[in-house]
Amino acid sequence: MLLVLFVSFITKAQVKTDITPETDNYIHGYVLDNMSKSALPYANIYIINSSVGTISNETGYYAIDITNFDDDDSIRFQYIGYKTIVLGINELKSSPTVYLNEDITNLRETLIFGDAPDAEYIVKQIIRNKDSNYRNTCSKKTSFIRERYTNDIDELKFDIKKNSIEELNEDMAVIAENSIPRHSTSYTDFLGYFYMSDKQDDSVKFKTEPIRVVSLKEKNIAALDDMEKIFNDLFIGSGEKEYWKVRTGILSQTLDIDDESDTTASDSVPDNQRKMSYYNRNISNKLKYSLMDNKDDWEFLYKTSRYKYTIMGGTSVNGVDVYIIDFAPGNSGLYQGRIYVSTSSFALVRADYGYAPNKNGKDFNMFGVGYSENRFYRSIYFENTVDGYALRYLSKRDGASVSFRRKVSLLKKRKRFLFDKTLKEIKVGLNISLESESSFEILIMEDKAITHEQFANIKQAENMDVIFVDQFDDSLWKGYSIIEPTEQMRMYKKHDVANDGEE
Repeated sequence: MLLVLFVSFITKAQVKTDITPETDNYIHGYVLDNMSKSALPYANIYIINSSVGTISNETGYYAIDITNFDDDDSIRFQYIGYKTIVLGINELKSSPTVYLNEDITNLRETLIFGDAPDAEYIVKQIIRNKDSNYRNTCSKKTSFIRERYTNDIDELKFDIKKNSIEELNEDMAVIAENSIPRHSTSYTDFLGYFYMSDKQDDSVKFKTEPIRVVSLKEKNIAALDDMEKIFNDLFIGSGEKEYWKVRTGILSQTLDIDDESDTTASDSVPDNQRKMSYYNRNISNKLKYSLMDNKDDWEFLYKTSRYKYTIMGGTSVNGVDVYIIDFAPGNSGLYQGRIYVSTSSFALVRADYGYAPNKNGKDFNMFGVGYSENRFYRSIYFENTVDGYALRYLSKRDGASVSFRRKVSLLKKRKRFLFDKTLKEIKVGLNISLESESSFEILIMEDKAITHEQFANIKQAENMDVIFVDQFDDSLWKGYSIIEPTEQMRMYKKHDVANDGEE
């Protein structure tokens, strides 16, 4: 919440390619369950005998580029637990909606699986065999990534209680309060290459080579820009023994002012670029989820006593026989969902799960601060290769309700013997409540093993070019394979500054 008033005013997010865009020639459609007609999100879609492919989005919608293919070429639609279907491009042009039928084998009626062991035993084997099942090699991954953030502010009120910072006044707080959009959406779409090292002693294990980066963020609002400049000037103008801190009640935190605030113009990041190092840290941290090391996110694998597991049957995925296991909380588990586990290696092939009904993540409300993690969904798929299983796609969606009703002070202090002296202070009563959502999706379209020497020779640029847009623009992605946007994302448009933050 402190970001709303202070930090957002002082921090700013800081191509070579062998892929060439072609003309617009796509098939657009939906992948649906044949019985229920419900969407099948993240279905795998490939043009046979090619490296061209995509996945359906969270609503089952897909788009695939057929520029370099003929009507007699075929496209394969694959969804775990469903019968794979192959359709000609000519068929799909006239009828692009694809219906898939369930394909779940009763283990009691087949000899392929034999006698199925206990479901909980199978789940326990996933972690025990994790290190041997998943590929750990130097690799080059052709990837598409989409990050989205939305905020819906229900209440926003700034009330200045005390102020000795002459550059700020009550009118500015009122203007800022009226200027901040009550609903906002931002996203970044990235297409490019990721290079990953398997050497633990490498100081850099993750490198990026962008092909195209497109981002939508809210327009700069003049009143907030003015406040950002004031805060920048205040922080940069601090003396050698001076520092800033935020305090609420007995809690306080010294602000770690970014050294980039004091860089020269030649060192600053241009408006149409972002720092590559920041983006790398962001993406590599999100991809750590796929390692299955986080015991909170993967609670149902580590704390099996909290869950009830049911073997629903079996199916085959790319020639691998798998158990289909549903799980739900027993006494204290958080999640419910379905996993697909190899019958031979116990590798987790796919997982789809979220909070069980009436379950939340972190949830507290005390001393005027409320926070409830009320939305959580994960879908992940690993594809078997000659070197082991490798990540093919990942979708993470999270949401929270946040409220903050407290007095917050921003203070400028000077260090001295015994007690530091307060030079300036602004105390503001904050009344804020909002709903926040974030999502992260990655589709790995091609995954090639490379040598460590090749990895070491990759030279990463300091910054990456970004195309900023006011609204999703299909023309920017002609000839590229991406995850289709949802209708809400496609229709969303930046707020008009002239409307003072209102749509």
